[in-house]
Amino acid sequence: MSTSHGMLEGQSMTRPPYFNGQHYGWWKNRMENYIQAEDYELWMLMKNGPLIPMKIKEDGTKVKKGT
Repeated sequence: MSTSHGMLEGQSMTRPPYFNGQHYGWWKNRMENYIQAEDYELWMLMKNGPLIPMKIKEDGTKVKKGT
């Protein structure tokens, strides 16, 4: 979508997009782009979750390291 759907605070490169309760799909896409541009590693953590170190036991099962 090329229009801003009535953004109340205007568009800014330094502030995240404002969600006014309408047009969630448009806002979600803008928010994803904003987070990716700020810190791509943060985006990957949000998308995939944290990396949990695992080890494989003798019987082949995976468990968290340190347990």
